[in-house]
Amino acid sequence: MKDSKYTTIEEALKKHLTQVYLRGWIYRERKSNKFVFIVLRDESDIIQCVISKNKNQELFETAEKLTIESSVKISGELKKDVRAPTGFEVSVSELEIIQISEPFPITEHQSPELLYDNRHLWLRSRKLNAVLKIRHTIVGAIHKFFRDHGYYEFDAPIFQPSMSEGGSTLFEVKYFEDKVYLSQSWQLYAEAGVFSLGKIYNMGPTFRAEKSKTSRHLAEFWMAEMEAAWMKLDELTE
Repeated sequence: MKDSKYTTIEEALKKHLTQVYLRGWIYRERKSNKFVFIVLRDESDIIQCVISKNKNQELFETAEKLTIESSVKISGELKKDVRAPTGFEVSVSELEIIQISEPFPITEHQSPELLYDNRHLWLRSRKLNAVLKIRHTIVGAIHKFFRDHGYYEFDAPIFQPSMSEGGSTLFEVKYFEDKVYLSQSWQLYAEAGVFSLGKIYNMGPTFRAEKSKTSRHLAEFWMAEMEAAWMKLDELTE
C-alpha cells in the first residue's frame, strides 16, 4: 500500500470514500470464532473494522495477533453500520502489522494515580485527545484575536533575574553561579517592548510556588497578557 493513498479517518468519512486506506493504532479489539472486530484510531477519529474468517483465513489469523495500541495499516470497503461506534465500518481486505504492542496498562475506570503514572500513554485516550485539540483551538483563537487587532507577539525569558509579583510564591532555580526565578509574568519585559512595538501580547507559561496543594492552586498555567501604548481605560474595557 503506497503512502500517498492513505487518508485520516475523518477525511475518509467527509469525502464519503468507499475504498479506504487507513493507518493508526488499535483502540479496542474483540475476537470470536468467525470475526475479529477492531476499533482503529488515528489523530482524527475512530472507526470500527471487521475481519471475517470465512472471507480470508490468513488475514483472520493475522488479525488475531493484534493487541491494544498495536500499529497497523489497513485497506478495505467503507460501509454504513449504525451498530458501529461512529456509524461506519470497514470490511478489511488488507492488513499490515507495523508493530505488536506490549500489554497496555490502562483500562476503563482506572485510578487517577495510575493515569498520572502513565500520562504518556493516557494522552492517547479520546478524552485527552479532545482536551489537546480544544487547547489548540483556544490558543489559536487568542493569537488570531491579538494579531487581528494589530498586536505583535513579544516573548520573554522563562528564567528571570528578579521577581515581578509577590516573592513568597517564586520558584527559585540555580543558574550556574547565580539564582534566577521561573517566570510569573511577562510584565517587566513588556514595559520595555511596548515602547518599540506599541501594541504587544504574549501567551506563555506562568509558575507559582503556592504553599497549598489543592485543586484551586496551580503550580503552572498558561496566561495571555497584553500591553499597549496610548490606551485609555475605556478603550481597554471595550
